[in-house]
Amino acid sequence: MAPIAETDFEVWGDPVEHSLSPALHRAAYAAMGLPWTYHYREVTQELITPAWVGVGAHLGGISLTMPLKERVLDIIAPRDSIVDHLHAANTVYRSGQTQVLSNTDPFGVEKALERFDIQAERAWILGAGATARSVGYALWKRGATSVTIFARGVERAERSANFLRECGLSTQVQHFSDLEHVMPPQLVASTLPGGQEDLPGMPDVVIESAALFDVAYSPWPSRYAKAWENSPLQVVSGLWMLAYQALAQIRLFVHEDPTLPLPEEEEVFAAMLGAIGLSPE
Repeated sequence: MAPIAETDFEVWGDPVEHSLSPALHRAAYAAMGLPWTYHYREVTQELITPAWVGVGAHLGGISLTMPLKERVLDIIAPRDSIVDHLHAANTVYRSGQTQVLSNTDPFGVEKALERFDIQAERAWILGAGATARSVGYALWKRGATSVTIFARGVERAERSANFLRECGLSTQVQHFSDLEHVMPPQLVASTLPGGQEDLPGMPDVVIESAALFDVAYSPWPSRYAKAWENSPLQVVSGLWMLAYQALAQIRLFVHEDPTLPLPEEEEVFAAMLGAIGLSPE
């Protein structure tokens, strides 16, 4: 039987069975003593509308992975302002009886970089999709003044760049083949799939002078993390972003406010980290 209670939550995507969101959310709900459920549901772009009509509108909340972060905007109108800034959503939460879209990915990036004390006025973003926009937005909030998006498809990258420019962030677009010819950044943020075989090679001067934030976390160390093994600068796994964005989602599910901490949040977050093999220390 399909879940219809407001205490039932799911993650949707395609593919989605590899998702760590169930582990994170279940650990949090258990730590808070909430009798909530959280499961994954494979939902394609083509089937999101019937899935929403059949099940989604009755759930307490939904986490969204690719390729649904943009597609969901076509079926749910109420949204937080951050969704309009980024033209992407990763969360559906209830505000009263209304289902609302939000995006907690920028919070996840921002808190992950803050945890490792990474500050960068000038950054590179590898990849041009919804996650790249979230990374750029988070970097802007942390004081970045200039980012360069590197991608294979420059036209698609310009679309993402325009959203970031509207936020006030100076944004340039380059092809992957230009990596050797652009001034090295203080941070490289990769949003490319972890299992991708043909990742662009990174110049040695960049590895020596820039920290690395890699959204990929499976397998870990990622190919870029291995390239940074001898770098003196920080390397941050995307698991930290995943954990923090999930924390903001749960705040939305509990409080309808991603800025309002959960009761006993330190203990709750420690349980979440433990569920995915991270240490709170």
